[in-house]
Amino acid sequence: MLIVRLLFKNAFRHKFRALLTILSITIAILAFVMLRTVIGAWYAGADASSASRLVSRNAVSIIFPLPLSYKDRIHQVDGVRLVSYGNWFGGIYIDEKNFFANFAVEPRSYLELYPEYVLSSKEREAFLKDRKAFAAGRKLAAKYGWKIGDIVTLRGTIYPGNWDFVLRAIYRGKTDSVDETQFFFHWDYLNETLKKTAPR
Repeated sequence: MLIVRLLFKNAFRHKFRALLTILSITIAILAFVMLRTVIGAWYAGADASSASRLVSRNAVSIIFPLPLSYKDRIHQVDGVRLVSYGNWFGGIYIDEKNFFANFAVEPRSYLELYPEYVLSSKEREAFLKDRKAFAAGRKLAAKYGWKIGDIVTLRGTIYPGNWDFVLRAIYRGKTDSVDETQFFFHWDYLNETLKKTAPR
């Protein structure tokens, strides 16, 4: 006990020096933790992705689609077994603060291409059969209290109007690194609706 008291007294004999020492150690620890966080976030996408899958997108931005004819051209490349497509939708749920990724996809090939999105066979079939269906990640559904059969309306930002969807499937990730906060629906629903509302 005497040694601890002596150490404590000696450490604070020069209060300014002790304060600077504590401050420098704190800054060093915080810098290390923050750098590790940035590095972890940097590699998170690569760790969660598949080594056998390649994503192509428009060079300008994710909101600009590629021509649909590229699907067949890509499929002709040696080594390509499956091609699917998705389009950023950019819908807003109730308010701008409720942001989450939402995509219009070709559902059958998309689910085959992303086997890490695990759905029950019953929910998968219901999602594939209903043109207005959407699938949501487990965390996203829990956040907003969505249940199978709920009708969810997104306000379009890129594609104007209110878009109604029916929740037919809730997926979970095969591993902990899989994003469970996405919303995807049938590309045909988007395409056919646009042909009616904005034929040009």
